[in-house]
Amino acid sequence: MIRTVAEQLDFVTTKKGLAEAQVLAEALQAGIGLLYEESLIESYLSGDLLRAQLVQELDAARVDEIDAQRDAIDRDFAWAAESR
Repeated sequence: MIRTVAEQLDFVTTKKGLAEAQVLAEALQAGIGLLYEESLIESYLSGDLLRAQLVQELDAARVDEIDAQRDAIDRDFAWAAESR
């Protein structure tokens, strides 16, 4: 069952014992943080941001993980192109 945003907010405020305004502020901060990270990664993968710049924003382990995922996708595409 998919809950409405209002129902989800009510659940979180009840479980955490926080005011709606505080939960909304935390949700906004978390959401902006995720969108910011996604935008950084997108900029890095498109070549608009250097690896060193991304490491400054995230940590080196996270960037290593991103590189490994990109490399795996590149290998998959290369394998698919060769098998045609």
